[in-house]
Amino acid sequence: MILFFQIPVWALDPKSTTESRVESILPTKPESNSPWGDSSASIDTIPILDLVDEKNSQKRWLEASKEFSLAIEGFETGRKTIEKRREDFKKEVFYEDRYEWQKVTRRENKEKEFQKLLYDLRSQTTLKLVKAMNLLDKIENPKVKESASYIDLKSGIYREYIKHQESFKNYLQVIDFTNRYMEISSKNELEAEPHRLLSLSYEKLELTAQKSKNQELVYEFKELKKKHLLRFAELHYGRESKEYAAIEEKVGRDF
Repeated sequence: MILFFQIPVWALDPKSTTESRVESILPTKPESNSPWGDSSASIDTIPILDLVDEKNSQKRWLEASKEFSLAIEGFETGRKTIEKRREDFKKEVFYEDRYEWQKVTRRENKEKEFQKLLYDLRSQTTLKLVKAMNLLDKIENPKVKESASYIDLKSGIYREYIKHQESFKNYLQVIDFTNRYMEISSKNELEAEPHRLLSLSYEKLELTAQKSKNQELVYEFKELKKKHLLRFAELHYGRESKEYAAIEEKVGRDF
């Protein structure tokens, strides 16, 4: 489903919205053994040996894999560099800052600088991920597209792209690509994290629709939020768990 719903920039500012109700009952991070964790491993470059005759498809797969690896490695290296600069700054002493307000101002300005660097790094990374997606989309050979190597690579690219879009607070992109991610493989739909992301993103849209007084969209987004909230609880906690029962009760009360 494609959503044609424009979101005002102010509505996505976390300072301008009430505290997320979904966030208050869900884990803030993926499971430790989840492929959605902070550290992302590159997909092994596995030649598609039984499809040697499909040289163009294999070439594009390898190029996409390379772009994916560059995206992951580049982001991780850049992130560590920014974190190192942040830690080094904490150790610096500025004797000209005699008053506390001067120290606070300097810290805030420096943090804005670090956030800008991280934003630019994420933007560069997403460009590489989009390039990798485009390369995979050019592959038309059915055997290649059904191979485990293709599915794993495409899933990995989408995961990274979705994580960056969540950081950008681009909730429509998160929803669009998370749904696409689950369509890649039935295994992907069985992961809890996509449903957590969808429930959170639909709640953001629900809150924005409330501000716009669009009751039809409020109802649509709320129902989708509850659907994925329950699916997350089922996959993450188990249908017979106390946690699932608690979340099911909240959903039943039109949470």
